[in-house]
Amino acid sequence: MNFFDSYISDILGLLAGKPAKRFAYSDEKAWPTDEKSGLILVRDSAYELGGGDNAAVGLSAVTETADVTSGVEVYGKDLAELSADTPFAKIVLLKIKDFTSDEQTLFNTVKELEYVKYKVNVRGFMARASAMNFREQVRVSKAAVKEGISFERVGNAFLRAYFDKPDVVAAKVIFVTDASVDFDALTAAAAKISAVTKTLNHIMDNVILDCNSCNLKPVCDEVEGMRELHMKMAK
Repeated sequence: MNFFDSYISDILGLLAGKPAKRFAYSDEKAWPTDEKSGLILVRDSAYELGGGDNAAVGLSAVTETADVTSGVEVYGKDLAELSADTPFAKIVLLKIKDFTSDEQTLFNTVKELEYVKYKVNVRGFMARASAMNFREQVRVSKAAVKEGISFERVGNAFLRAYFDKPDVVAAKVIFVTDASVDFDALTAAAAKISAVTKTLNHIMDNVILDCNSCNLKPVCDEVEGMRELHMKMAK
């Protein structure tokens, strides 16, 4: 599947040339997680990532063909270096097995991976995600900062959850707190990825529509192979 590949390329292009810290995946360095999400009150928080009027972007993209190097990347200040609310983005890129012509299994895998982020409860790192506006805000506890929480360790916690899925070949988690990054463009990319996912949802649910009256037609026009998949599934 390469429906998201152009958007992955655009996202990486937005970060190209920016200074970054890169870490290889290490299960041993994963920050502790809990079975249930913990509540962090304002008085117990050190700051919020994407808090206040700051940008807050959360997006993920799946590919069978694009090159994805597993690990964690950090653009901007790390958690120990922050002292106030800051713009924030969390980007997850996942490479999965080649399902060839088994579109239904492919789509089921994409949906399953989309829900992983809601099941990873990182201790001292309370995330609030909105699928409506592609925002992902995080409240970081004072206790976690004191104990040495870092993006590397948080990223490894997410990577461990993704690698528990047998269809994942490679996974990368990118954290951004660098205010010079174009967060509006990242939000636009998240919106396009969401539109493609919704279109796939319609196609795989066998919703047969007149292309001329379908509000998803712009997606089929833009994304190579989408219209062909729609026609194939309609048959």
